[in-house]
Amino acid sequence: MDAIDKKIIKMLSANARESFANIGKSVDLSAPAVGKRVKQLEDKGYIKGYSLQLNYEKLGYNTRAYINLKIHQSSTLRTAYNQIRGFDEVQRCDRISGEDSLCILAYFKSNKDLVKLLERISQYGVPNTRIILES
Repeated sequence: MDAIDKKIIKMLSANARESFANIGKSVDLSAPAVGKRVKQLEDKGYIKGYSLQLNYEKLGYNTRAYINLKIHQSSTLRTAYNQIRGFDEVQRCDRISGEDSLCILAYFKSNKDLVKLLERISQYGVPNTRIILES
């Protein structure tokens, strides 16, 4: 990866929908040349994909929380991880080191919905919840 590739990645990180023509102007390449470089960056695994960033508050999700889960000894971590990361409310589920086994980021329309998720995941372990006040 050279300096041009790094600039292309920086521009796409800021706006994944940026046109190859605009990127090309900034790196002194044609749009097709930028497209070829982006394809190579994808093929080599530097670019894993593109995502959509939503305004969850406008969509009615007013409660956001981090939930650390300390897995019960009788539960298997892999099963809990695979199940929980598939729940609709869960935006992210990471296996972590330390006393807790999982760190979950989830969005909810209300605190009642948060309580429902906590009840569902309690079969796997003991949750420790932190509601996000501002980000």
